[in-house]
Amino acid sequence: MGSKDAEEFRYALQDIAQYIPRLDCPFDRVRCSEWTRKLGSLADDNLELCKIKNDYAQYLRIQVRNHCLHGPFEHPPPDKALPPLSEYLGGIMCKEVPFLPKMGPINPVLHHKSPDGRAYVSAKQIPGGGVLCYMAVSPDGLVLK
Repeated sequence: MGSKDAEEFRYALQDIAQYIPRLDCPFDRVRCSEWTRKLGSLADDNLELCKIKNDYAQYLRIQVRNHCLHGPFEHPPPDKALPPLSEYLGGIMCKEVPFLPKMGPINPVLHHKSPDGRAYVSAKQIPGGGVLCYMAVSPDGLVLK
């Protein structure tokens, strides 16, 4: 892991540790601690694993600061390897909205317009890493060309 990545991860864990006691639910505090242990135990020598580790840490940091855990953090961390965060969140979206097309594990891309035409969601992988997500909602319906 590069020094910048290691520093970013360390700061995220410090921030998370500061906000864990402020979570209302004791079960959330325990899950949050389990997740920080899991993320801290992941190896630093693999660039892809470092990216996954930092993505989850930053996402957990945002949630802990807002006193609410959701998504992957509603459950204890898996014993198996963590998938990329974009893939995991895409899977959650597909479970929550069953009419969305399923996303692949390597190239998460989806485009969907709701049957009533009032909502549109698109997620596309960005070259070099990351995912661009776009969602539009309109009470009058959307005109997409």
